[in-house]
Amino acid sequence: MSIFSMQNEDGKEAQFFDLLIKKRVYYGLIYSIISIPIAALYFVFVFGGLLVGFALLPIWIGVPFLNTHFRIIWVLSKFEEKTFEKYSGILLPKISPFIPSNKSSYHRFIDYMGNKRTWIRIGYFSLKLFWRSIFAIPGLFLITLSGLLIYTPVNSVFGHIDIYSFYQTDSFIEVILIFFVCIIIWVSILHLINYLFTISAHILKFFFCR
Repeated sequence: MSIFSMQNEDGKEAQFFDLLIKKRVYYGLIYSIISIPIAALYFVFVFGGLLVGFALLPIWIGVPFLNTHFRIIWVLSKFEEKTFEKYSGILLPKISPFIPSNKSSYHRFIDYMGNKRTWIRIGYFSLKLFWRSIFAIPGLFLITLSGLLIYTPVNSVFGHIDIYSFYQTDSFIEVILIFFVCIIIWVSILHLINYLFTISAHILKFFFCR
């Protein structure tokens, strides 16, 4: 097996450049970028709602408010699962949904508060912005590199390459070499993004499938 090939899920030898034609990897790239602002909104909503709800507990309205908030958190976690599965192509294990008591608003509140799965989901939305930002770094670098791949051959038509004042050359051979090196780096980052999605699946399994 050469450095330009790897084993795929079927045990067959897959070539290094195969990811270039796999839509799932590009969906993963898009998801990595757009998930950052979404994660920020999740964080503000989850903790803003908890602060307001617990502040309202002394006047009792906090109980139905928090019940609604906890319910929305569960719905958001299910939406998060479906979104991840759609963009990554990785299916997550399914577990039975949590159904709180129907006796009264107070009993539902106790059920939500006493269920560790509620707090695990809150923990997930607390950390999502941090780890999604880390996972998005390869995607942002890939977009920058894509601009370089377009810039280099286009500018070579004019006979001189100046790559953001970092590297200059008048040699067409060097331009071709730079282009192919960038292609290899580009595909390597696609492999990294693909690997990070596998890690993301394990993170979601830890928080949502227990």
